Amino acid sequence: MRAKNIGKNSFFSVFSQVLIILAGFFSQRVINLKLGTELVGLNGVVSNVIAVFSVTELGLSTAIVFHLYRALADAKEEAIASLMNLYRKAYLAVAGVIAILGFGFLPFVHFFLRENHLALSYVRLIYALWVAKTVFGYLLSYKRSIVIADQREYISSLAVMAASILNYVSVIVIVMIWGKYEWALVASIIFEALINVFVILYVDKTYPYLKKLRKLPVEKKLVSSVFGDVKNLFVTRIAQKLLSCTDNLITASFISLSIVGFYSNYCLITQSLINVLQALSGALQPTVGNLIVEGDKKRDEELLGVFTFAFFFLSAIVLCGVAGMASLFVGEIWLGDAFLLPKWTVFLCAVNCMLYVMLLPIGAFVSASGLFQFEKKIAMAAAVVNLVLSLAFVKPLGLLGVLLGTLAAYVILFVGKSYGFYKLHLEKGMKGYVLEMGEYVLLSLAEALVCVYITERICQSFTIWRFFLSGMICILLPGGLNFLLFGKSKRFGSLIGFLKRYKALKK
Repeated sequence: MRAKNIGKNSFFSVFSQVLIILAGFFSQRVINLKLGTELVGLNGVVSNVIAVFSVTELGLSTAIVFHLYRALADAKEEAIASLMNLYRKAYLAVAGVIAILGFGFLPFVHFFLRENHLALSYVRLIYALWVAKTVFGYLLSYKRSIVIADQREYISSLAVMAASILNYVSVIVIVMIWGKYEWALVASIIFEALINVFVILYVDKTYPYLKKLRKLPVEKKLVSSVFGDVKNLFVTRIAQKLLSCTDNLITASFISLSIVGFYSNYCLITQSLINVLQALSGALQPTVGNLIVEGDKKRDEELLGVFTFAFFFLSAIVLCGVAGMASLFVGEIWLGDAFLLPKWTVFLCAVNCMLYVMLLPIGAFVSASGLFQFEKKIAMAAAVVNLVLSLAFVKPLGLLGVLLGTLAAYVILFVGKSYGFYKLHLEKGMKGYVLEMGEYVLLSLAEALVCVYITERICQSFTIWRFFLSGMICILLPGGLNFLLFGKSKRFGSLIGFLKRYKALKK
């Protein structure tokens, strides 16, 4: 059953992300060309501001899904219903707090917008609609947690895909015909609410005891256990928001809103790739959580090594692809030369994207192990380093300095999470794992530099063949070289063995 769900979850997660990416690129192209780069930058800043307020979620979803793993494994209906009842009440409170904080900040949102030409009333309208969209999301989406914990991630993936594609289509149609982005946001709120209602109906039908036990009182012991984890996750969640949201906010405050727009276009490329691989990682996490509760630490270490090796192969191709092709895609195919960023800024974007992808396996194992108290310290250290370095470098180096702060934060996250998982869960040293990761990163960087050198010299004038050949180089060079280097290694053998066992279990 686990193998079957891994395959189904992975397929639907990746498939949905691919469709979302395609729709997202068309949507952002329309906004850039019809309404201007400043609106793209505004979207990036506003979504980051609201993401900071969303920290009031406190990490409830992570804590409750962690507890749902055991309850679902033991088939304890009352325990499952009790957790979901707690989730519902907590998310009602979260939605209320975000509404109060979000609308309370409405008069001050323009303080983050340097050198822009958008009307203040328009900025506040867009911001208010984003707040409303976020609040409705919290009110209606909490039931997705049970399908995720029960290894039915594909249900959540399909819901996200439907809502996202309807959102992007509404932007494309409404902006192209009427030029009203605010109308598209209203349509997005309606579509997302309808999709969430369908998920609620599915959950009620699949888990009928949830409705039957809706008034079951939540045990004090359970509340204490969940909120014990939440106390640790709260700090982690704050740190994660600071790390993910500060780049746009610092850039908008110290440079300009237009630069945020240019950077957001490249971020759409990197985030799209991250989302696909994160969907794959997310599809694996419920299975990792179910395996970890069984207590076989030797198998846990073996699986971490296998997943890390697999994501290294993928991240090397991602790094080479973004470094060698992102500007070619933005300038020649998608938007035009006026939207390009400097070469080394793009390369650093690619490196950060690669590091994020390589962090996914260790991050999944740390979360599934319930090491929330340790994780919060590492997350906060990374967030502080990112903020301090970004502020220190933004003036002399501009956007490049902001990205250096993010790179340093990712390094701290990797070292910290590796130490926590190996020391606290596996109860052994992490030296071998860190050295292995260092080897992967250095090799990927060397491959990326070679790819950039080759792709820049294929053809000076753009043709579709240049783009096609660049893509083949950025896939085949790292993929082929890494196969030659590791094809006979123990780690590659473990990966093939895992895939064979998965195939056998699925049959």
